[in-house]
Amino acid sequence: MIISLVAGLAILSAAMIPLVSRWPGVPAQPRSRPRSGGLGKFLPIGCMLFNLIAAHAAAAETAAPHKGVRDFAAYWASAQLLLSGHNPYSPVDLLELQRKLGWRDDAPLVMWNPPWTFAITLPFGLLDFVTGQFLWLLLHVLLLLISSRLLWTIYGEPADRHRWAWLLTVTFVPTIFVLVIGQIAPLVLIGLTGFLYFERQIKKVAAGAVLALMFVKPHFVYLFWMVLLLWVFERRQWTLLASAALVGFAAAALPLMFNSSVYDQFIELYRVAPVKLPLDLPSPTWRNVAKLLLQLDIGSWQMLPSLVGVVWAFFYWQRHRADWEWSDRLPLVLMVSVVTSAYTWTFDQVVFLPALIQGASWLVRQRLPWYRSIAALLYIFINLAHVILRFFVAEELWYFWLAPALLIAYLVYRWEAAGKRLTSG
Repeated sequence: MIISLVAGLAILSAAMIPLVSRWPGVPAQPRSRPRSGGLGKFLPIGCMLFNLIAAHAAAAETAAPHKGVRDFAAYWASAQLLLSGHNPYSPVDLLELQRKLGWRDDAPLVMWNPPWTFAITLPFGLLDFVTGQFLWLLLHVLLLLISSRLLWTIYGEPADRHRWAWLLTVTFVPTIFVLVIGQIAPLVLIGLTGFLYFERQIKKVAAGAVLALMFVKPHFVYLFWMVLLLWVFERRQWTLLASAALVGFAAAALPLMFNSSVYDQFIELYRVAPVKLPLDLPSPTWRNVAKLLLQLDIGSWQMLPSLVGVVWAFFYWQRHRADWEWSDRLPLVLMVSVVTSAYTWTFDQVVFLPALIQGASWLVRQRLPWYRSIAALLYIFINLAHVILRFFVAEELWYFWLAPALLIAYLVYRWEAAGKRLTSG
């Protein structure tokens, strides 16, 4: 099944490139400019296919008995149960549905996302699993392409050179894993990207509305929410806040039309679930490094990394509040948030794309070859090491080093950029 999905994705990606190139609000490529060769046009697709195959091969080690059934099965099964008026968070009912798909574990895949997530996932429950999984994959490919295209223009690069952003996106290993696993993190990315795009254009209602997309998985970008609230109160952005709240309330009300007890059932899942709770899973966090790898009885100290993150974010905001520019400050806030989060996975690092594209656009503007940038060389080494290690180590916990390493590469870029500005000044 995964082979047919990849083949279909390749064909549809090629067909969609002209459509995404004409995304509203982004200038079209001048007709007088010579067209690039066919190889350059299809290079992003080739890179995506290579990484999809590599990611699938690495993921297959832990999913072999399940016939390719991964996280989308949780969204699809929960949507099916809600549409029929049943408890979408029932482990027993979820397992029964997922058994028919080929799932063989004793515990089901559970959608731990809050009920307002059904505003996105519910339509996929109307489809059969194979069709729904393909359309889910297609949707997230579109979200990634659109996000990277908009980020490229946000960071000041010409629209006719956007394929560099696409190339960077499809060769970043977490973006490939988020597609293979069928996770929902690209919705958080498009919410962040839309917020940057509309906030720069002073379209407060639109900026607030797209923020609501991030409610589906808000925990691993917790520092963004903290700084956002400080910024809202500092700049009195009540319209933006009201817009986000209105869209959020509308999404929260939707599942109640099918099951009036859905919120009680969601809370009950965390209280008496016969399956492991999210914080009990071996996610690649510093909390789990101490708890699972080092076998330390950290007790209440397990939230220390997140507490450090909160303190850092507060002082970072205080230092830059007078000249706060979201496009410049957001990447670092996101990276520190993921590094210090109590619960996150490597595929959540798709939200690092603003940082990657910001750095790439700086290299383009400076006309600095990538091999002369320490940050670029460090990033390439980290990304390459990640994809190679995936063939040998499938367990997520062992990638606790990845987010901090990427953060270090980004800090090196900031140092290089600051030094270049001083030199040119």
